[in-house]
Amino acid sequence: MNNANHHIPAPSLLTQAHRDAMAYIQDLAITISFQGIYCVSAEYTGVGHGFRVNVLLFSELAKDNFKAHQSFTVYLPGLERLAGHNALEELQAIARDLEALLPGVVAE
Repeated sequence: MNNANHHIPAPSLLTQAHRDAMAYIQDLAITISFQGIYCVSAEYTGVGHGFRVNVLLFSELAKDNFKAHQSFTVYLPGLERLAGHNALEELQAIARDLEALLPGVVAE
């Protein structure tokens, strides 16, 4: 087999910890959205190699107000030379903010 025609990708700077944090945030988004107060979206954006989370109020959505109650964007390591230095810490902070929206959780 001739490997000259096959591109072998460089190792990712996106660690398993980054991936686990994003998956946990997406799980929180589902759980919180099912409560019926907040509508949470969490998505990886390939264009900017970032992770975006938006928190909206269902009561505002009913009034056609689509402005986010909270919005977070984390630029992940890998594409931009200076991007992502604190990405894991930023993802963890978003998770803590979302956890505060769960019933029975008292914000610090």
